[in-house]
Amino acid sequence: MSEPNQPNNPGPWNAPQGPGQQPPQGPPQGGSPYPGQQGIPSYPGQAGQPGQPQGYAYPGSPYGQMAPAEDPARPKQINLAFWFLIGSAVAGLIALPLSIAWMNSPEYLEYLEGGARDLGVDVDPTYLSASIASATATSVVSGIIGLAVRVGLAFLVRAGFNWARIVITIFAVLSLFSLIGLFVTGPVVGILNLAAIAATIAAVVLLFMKPSSEYFARKKAYRQAQKFGGYQA
Repeated sequence: MSEPNQPNNPGPWNAPQGPGQQPPQGPPQGGSPYPGQQGIPSYPGQAGQPGQPQGYAYPGSPYGQMAPAEDPARPKQINLAFWFLIGSAVAGLIALPLSIAWMNSPEYLEYLEGGARDLGVDVDPTYLSASIASATATSVVSGIIGLAVRVGLAFLVRAGFNWARIVITIFAVLSLFSLIGLFVTGPVVGILNLAAIAATIAAVVLLFMKPSSEYFARKKAYRQAQKFGGYQA
């Protein structure tokens, strides 16, 4: 019969000792104070555990997984297209005052009156002069705006914006309709306008060549990388 207040299952520290035996002083080093347990398990990345990494590289982290983004170099096709577009704008700028001078000349007024007579329409010269003045003002405003747009698109294309390439292509297609009556405002103005149209079309061809298309794609990836710390995969 067991003694009162004596545990039924004495542990290794409460077991009776024989003659010449010393009682245990505590649990074994590195072990658990409870029988059958070897200690608390360690987790990956926990400091002090041999063979385990000391950190974790999170997905999307630039450290060791992504390289700094590099601004792609412009191919020669892009540079040449840029200068074609600038040349087109310069040709239009030169043609603008010459066109205005022609529209306000007696020769142009006589041309309009002759066209009206051929159609059997009686036109008041005063009304015709007022219409020419209004058309002159409209030509000046539209010419300046068109010049600014062409120069701006040239720089945007040079910077690698693909949408600017699309807008220039649309302008090039629409400019083909101006071939109708190209020399109405005089031979010099007609030649300048024809040169501007040809330069724009040449620029569009260069912008859709393979090196140019690759440049637009790399430039887009570079701008996206700049939004996320300047790193790309």
